[in-house]
Amino acid sequence: MHLMHNCFMNIDHVKAFAAAVDEGTVEGAAYVLGITASAASQRIRTLESRLGQVLIRRTNPITVTEAGQAILRYARQVELLESEALDRLHGIDADTLGRGRSGAGRSEPTVLRVGVNADSMATWFRPIFAEAADWDDVVLRIEMVDQDKALPLLASGEVLGTITSTATGGYGTTVAELGTMRYVAVAERSLLDRHSTGTEADLTRLPVVNFGQDDDLQFEFLRRCGIDGRPPMSVVPGSAEFAAAVEVGLGWGMVPVMQLDGLDADLVEIGADPHIDVPLYWHHWTLASDKLARLTEALRRAAAAMR
Repeated sequence: MHLMHNCFMNIDHVKAFAAAVDEGTVEGAAYVLGITASAASQRIRTLESRLGQVLIRRTNPITVTEAGQAILRYARQVELLESEALDRLHGIDADTLGRGRSGAGRSEPTVLRVGVNADSMATWFRPIFAEAADWDDVVLRIEMVDQDKALPLLASGEVLGTITSTATGGYGTTVAELGTMRYVAVAERSLLDRHSTGTEADLTRLPVVNFGQDDDLQFEFLRRCGIDGRPPMSVVPGSAEFAAAVEVGLGWGMVPVMQLDGLDADLVEIGADPHIDVPLYWHHWTLASDKLARLTEALRRAAAAMR
């Protein structure tokens, strides 16, 4: 691997690189930047030449190299801090920032990219939308990601903060504990009756619903019950859809307690200990950012309803 040259990165070159990642093509980056495709391509190639590193793979869509991830994270941080510096130049005082009103400030809102797991999105996270609706200086870009797989998005710069079940943070990040989400293993009663031996469910044969390849909750429950095999499994990749599939008896599944109140089916808890508690943490960049701090406080308030 080449050593990075000791040089100053031209901010226009960095923005062209970030735009290409966002849009998936150099042509898309050129369009949003208001320049020609050849100019956008030249800026990116110049940046790569000065750094001595290939930053993007020119596939369709563009993918980011390991070196590119470091520069993308830098680009996102510059984007956030630059927007807040411009806000201050336009005379926004601290009280106005606290209310999230841009007043006579910048016309372009700051993009806050956030990683959120599907079950949080479907339950306790939703009040964030109501709060953010009052933030005229901010727009949210949410990346759906499993709580066990979220940290790489933060490390790569794809998001500035993410919700994860991992307590340990990485370099340059801050970690805040949000709370614990409880999941319950439940099955629709008629499904359970068809696959029971005596008074106990036969978990080796009882069909199961799984969220996707990153979802290990159902398998963790089976391991706790001493089941080594894999019962018949359906995959339903959507939080509300997953709960609906369990509700109608497609299979049993680990459903968040917060979703059970909205289900009408006759659901029965299965196993001697049907509960799995998943702690959730908010990992974000360590930056002196008013908007990031505002989002963090909103998350803390919303997470207080988690159970």
